[in-house]
Amino acid sequence: MIPQPRLHPNRTTLPNLMTAILTRRTMLSTGLGTSLGTSLASLAPAWAWAASSATAPKPAPPISLAALFPDSGAQGFAGDEAWRGVALAVAAANRHRAQPINLIRADASDPDGTIARLAKTAPPAALLGTMSSAKSFAATAAAELANIPYVELDAPADAITSRGFKMLIRTGLTTADLAAAAAAAITGQIAPAWRKPVTGLRIALLFDDGASDGAFAAAMLGIAQRGKLPILLTMGYDTNTMDLASEVGRMKRAKIDLLVHAGRIEHVLLLYEAMTIAAWRPRMIIGTGPGYGLSAAGAALGRAIENTMVVDAPLYAATGPSDAIAQAYRRQYAISPRGSASLTTYVGTSLVLASLQPGKSLITTLTATRLKRGTLANGWGAAFGANGQNRNSFATLQQWRNGRLITIDTTVSGAAKPVFSL
Repeated sequence: MIPQPRLHPNRTTLPNLMTAILTRRTMLSTGLGTSLGTSLASLAPAWAWAASSATAPKPAPPISLAALFPDSGAQGFAGDEAWRGVALAVAAANRHRAQPINLIRADASDPDGTIARLAKTAPPAALLGTMSSAKSFAATAAAELANIPYVELDAPADAITSRGFKMLIRTGLTTADLAAAAAAAITGQIAPAWRKPVTGLRIALLFDDGASDGAFAAAMLGIAQRGKLPILLTMGYDTNTMDLASEVGRMKRAKIDLLVHAGRIEHVLLLYEAMTIAAWRPRMIIGTGPGYGLSAAGAALGRAIENTMVVDAPLYAATGPSDAIAQAYRRQYAISPRGSASLTTYVGTSLVLASLQPGKSLITTLTATRLKRGTLANGWGAAFGANGQNRNSFATLQQWRNGRLITIDTTVSGAAKPVFSL
C-alpha cells in the first residue's frame, strides 16, 4: 500500500473572495432603476448580478505546486527556512496572477510515497525542493517515474543532475561550485595574505559523510589531485556522530593551519566545542553547508565563530531586490531571515512561476530561459545546460563578523574586507 503523504495547503495563496456590489451609478448607467417602478427597482441589483454572472468568463482554476522540504528532525530547521522562501515567492506572485497558484507542502520524509500518491490523486504542475541532497536523489527519481517536472532549488550534490533525467532541472548551485569557491579563497586570498605559497599551507578537510557534504569533499579532493591544494588530512565522520574530539586531536598534532569543514549545524557545534576543550584551533576555518549559513550557528557560538569564513549561496543584501524580499519575510514571520536558503529558494521559485505557461512544457520553457548574472534578486542569472543545471548560479565567500554573516567576496560589489585569522 502506498503511504499517504501529509499535505499542508498554504492558506495564504488563494485569492480572497469579495462580494460584488452594484452602486446606484452602475444601475443608472445600465438603465436599471430608472425604467422600473419603485418596488421592482429594489430587485435590480440581484438581476444585474445574475446577468453579469451569466456573461463573465469563469476564473481559471488554480495551478498546484508541491514543495518537499524536511520539516522535522536534524534537517528540519534548514528545511523550514528553505520552505519559507518558496511560500513568500508564491504569495508575491498570487497578488498579480490571474491564475492563482495553490502551494502544497508535501511530506519530505518519504519522497517516494509522497510523489506516488500525488501522481495518482492530483498531479501538481511541478514539484519543488529539497534542501537535502539525500532526499533529492529519491524525490527526483520518483518524479521522473511519475513524469512530473521536478525543480531542485537548493540541494547541491553534483550527481543529482548527472543521471540523464528529462523531468529535472536545478536552479541552485552544486557542491563543485562550493568547492571551487573555497579553493579560490585559499589560493587567491588566504595564502597571499599569510605571505605563504599555497604549497606551504597545512590544510585539513573534515566532512560529514552524508550526500551533500560527502559530495563537497569529493569535489575538494578532486581539486587537490589536480595539484592546487595540499590537503594533509582528510577526515570523514558519520552523520550521527556525537563527538569530534579525535578529529580535532589529529589536526592539533598535525599543526593544521587551515581547516575546510562541511557539516550540519550540530556538527559545527561539536567542532567548536571540541576545539575549546583542546584549547586549540587552526588559523582559519572555511565552512560550508547549512550548519555554517544559519543564524542559529552565530547565536549558539557567539564570539567562538567570529571570523570563520563560509562559502554558500549569496546572502541577502542591505539594499535592492533581495532587501525587499527580506522585508516581506519580516512582515510574514516577524523575524529576520535565518539564512540565505530562503533567498535561494525564493529566486528559484520565481523562475518557475515565470515559466508556467498554458499549454507549454515547464522544463522546456525553463531550459530556454537566458538571464545574465546579476539579473535575479541574489545576483544569479539563468542558463541551463543539457543536464538541467543552471550554469549562472554561483557561491560567494562570506565571514562571520559581530554575530552575523557578511559578504567578503572580491567579485561582489560593496563586499567588506576579509579578516584572515580567527
